[in-house]
Amino acid sequence: MIDYPKLFAVRLEYSKALLKLSLQQQDLIEQDDYTQLLDVLGQKQRLLGQLDQYTRQLPQLWEKWKADRDQLPTDQRETCETILQQSEAVLSELLQNEDTSTQSMVHRRDQTREQLKSLNQGGRVGEAYRDNLAPVTHRHLNIDQ
Repeated sequence: MIDYPKLFAVRLEYSKALLKLSLQQQDLIEQDDYTQLLDVLGQKQRLLGQLDQYTRQLPQLWEKWKADRDQLPTDQRETCETILQQSEAVLSELLQNEDTSTQSMVHRRDQTREQLKSLNQGGRVGEAYRDNLAPVTHRHLNIDQ
């Protein structure tokens, strides 16, 4: 028999750790601290890898849970359901925060693209005015003079 409360509690802790890293990620995006952001993203990737390994040990967990749930003692089943509800809440907040982070990064990327486009156009305008306003003798270098 699987120790469902322990298993679900471990998954809840992984979810909480991911949420904590996600909140740090959002703060670092707002601060434009991309060096630290890369570190946090690496930590998230390692944590997701650990969670994936943990999950692979019991590939049919949810089907087994559904089958075993009614045979568990009432207090153990209620403990599991409470932990699962907490996990759902944490994962919901995590998904919402990840969406916010993604939107922030897309917005910053678009702002940077527009700034670069503006700078590029400004440089072209400056070149056009310089070429059109400069006297003919100053437009080209004459090495014979």
